[in-house]
Amino acid sequence: MTSTEIALLLNDDKEKIKRIGEIISKKVYEKDAFENLNEFEKTFIYIDILENNVINGGFIHFFFNSSGQFAHEILQAYINIKAEETVKILFDAIQLFPRNPVPKELRIRQEILMEKESNIDLWDDLDEEFYKYEDDIIKLTIEFVRKNISFFD
Repeated sequence: MTSTEIALLLNDDKEKIKRIGEIISKKVYEKDAFENLNEFEKTFIYIDILENNVINGGFIHFFFNSSGQFAHEILQAYINIKAEETVKILFDAIQLFPRNPVPKELRIRQEILMEKESNIDLWDDLDEEFYKYEDDIIKLTIEFVRKNISFFD
């Protein structure tokens, strides 16, 4: 039995997510370096990145920090787990970014966001929509891992 299969046996869904995240992050040797992960593991990590960033400061926090470089990959991750409502919100958030595609380079993203003070408030309504959690992200993520268990560990 693999570590991920054992993690899925835990009783609490949040603990399952936490444990699987710990297993995957052992393959990440430096921040934002995901070359040792397969596409299924990246899906898991990308979801974690967005969740942590938006909860800790909204979409402006997400785009302003290094996490914003993964905006388009994160959108695909939510598509992969079939989080339809969150996909709509994230798509709208990406469309609100003053330049598309969202630049990978941190300095360029930050310069764009700092061009006008009003750029800071672009995502306020979407933050509120995101916080409603119309998709059960934890459940959808666990289902995704279960369906693709052979690609984990």
